Amino acid sequence: MTEWFDALLPAHWLRPWALGGLVLALLLIVLGRRRDEMRALREVIDPKLLPHLLVHGGRRRWVQPADTLAVAVACFSVALAGPAWEREPPTLAREQAALMVVVDLSSAMNATDLPPSRLAWARSKLHALMARRGDAPTGLIVYAGSAHLVLPPTDDRQLLASYIDVLSTALMPADGARPAAALALAHAWLERTGLPGTVLFLTTAWPQAEQPGAERGTATSRHRLIVWAIGTERGGPIPNAEGGPATETSGTQRRARLEVAELRSLRARTGANLVSVTADEGDLERIQALITRQQAEAVAAADTRWRDRGADWVWPGLLALLMSFRRGWVVPWRAFCGPVLAGTVVLSLLSMPSPVHAGDDDAGWTNRLSQGFVDLWLTRDQQGHLWLERGDPARAADLFDDPLWRGIAAARAGGWQAAAEAFAQADSGAAWFNQAQALARLGRYGEALAAYDQALIRVPGWPEALADQARVRSLLSAPTTADEGEPATAPGEGDEQGEDGERSTQPPAEAEAADAWLRRLDTSPAAFLRRKFALQAQPSVPEHTGSANR
Repeated sequence: MTEWFDALLPAHWLRPWALGGLVLALLLIVLGRRRDEMRALREVIDPKLLPHLLVHGGRRRWVQPADTLAVAVACFSVALAGPAWEREPPTLAREQAALMVVVDLSSAMNATDLPPSRLAWARSKLHALMARRGDAPTGLIVYAGSAHLVLPPTDDRQLLASYIDVLSTALMPADGARPAAALALAHAWLERTGLPGTVLFLTTAWPQAEQPGAERGTATSRHRLIVWAIGTERGGPIPNAEGGPATETSGTQRRARLEVAELRSLRARTGANLVSVTADEGDLERIQALITRQQAEAVAAADTRWRDRGADWVWPGLLALLMSFRRGWVVPWRAFCGPVLAGTVVLSLLSMPSPVHAGDDDAGWTNRLSQGFVDLWLTRDQQGHLWLERGDPARAADLFDDPLWRGIAAARAGGWQAAAEAFAQADSGAAWFNQAQALARLGRYGEALAAYDQALIRVPGWPEALADQARVRSLLSAPTTADEGEPATAPGEGDEQGEDGERSTQPPAEAEAADAWLRRLDTSPAAFLRRKFALQAQPSVPEHTGSANR
């Protein structure tokens, strides 16, 4: 169909079906110029008297309201059809060229030859670089004795800055230098973007034993490697955890210097770009220029597409539409106002974004029609995320198809039973953990213990699961309330004694109970990363994500 239009018309049309609106424009001209009204007036009024009773004597205008309205419809149809006569790369190709930042968190980054420390300088330089990049996607990886992903490529500058601020050598499970593993991890994430990207290392050394792996990785990669050398050739002392001088086993003070020979050898073997840290912004400008050059290569590698010039036709259409509303101009109702009004009503109904709730008995057909229209453009999970962000978790829970997210929304809305049922439909460490949390809130502690066991089978040694399981287990032997059918107090709720020696059964405030079980939201990024890296450093341990309140 598109090829047929291309052969018939002197341009490429991205949406040729929209040219059907030209037929409507032609009908407006034909129907709008019909003289049925004048014929009816001549039948009841003398033809010689009629011109004196009409404005302008009944003389026919060259331009009718239907004509300008038809021009507007024609212009909008052409705009929607998407005329194009030149190609261009995707407009977001430059922004989609991702940058993976890799930070060395070995003990050598604590050296004080760049006061207060090399790592402090690295954090400061990264913040300045992120300010220059704007919303371009940037990921973060750290390494020492092992390599770990902190963030995949994201355009959330605030989130990225929060993780940069907490970077510390204390986060790493073991000291060492494994840059080749970090480079392989960065390449793996950049390949997911589908465009050539950049890997930026902030480090002080690249051991010779790690260079063959880097050489093999860059030989088959289309991504640029930049090494931002942090430190001085003279070097400086490395402090210990207490801030005093660290010493070797021989008793000599530990020092670290910039390993220039190793970095030059890396450049010779891999073609990496070396940039030395400077006190001014000279190094930032050099880094930004290299990244920009790689972005230009990404744009050149991206598939070109037709440039949509439909927007050029919108303005003349709006001008013609404005001229259709001149004072004294009458548009015949029977000609086309009826269809236009009907179309306006239908479009108004379709534009209503309110979803239909499962238990909403008074939801009419207009709401169902509106929900059907929204479903054409957004998946149920996308709609659920939008309502969750707008602070309506109950409505989000009705929309989510993903059981884990449906359970999270239900938990945030306080529907613990619905949350437990939703989490039960997923089989992952996070789903079993969240199910246990919901069951514990319902007082079903035996089932909660079983769910914790399943979570620990999938994520061995999970600290939160072990701690909460112990708390729930302690409740099984705790005394219940005086009434037989009442559930025991939720975990974290203590039993208080009144002045008469009887136990008080008054539960704490809802905010206090929620704080006891939703405390995972309050953990700092540093504590989260430390636990995450420790688990990943263990052999054959899958990474877990999510909680009922994350």
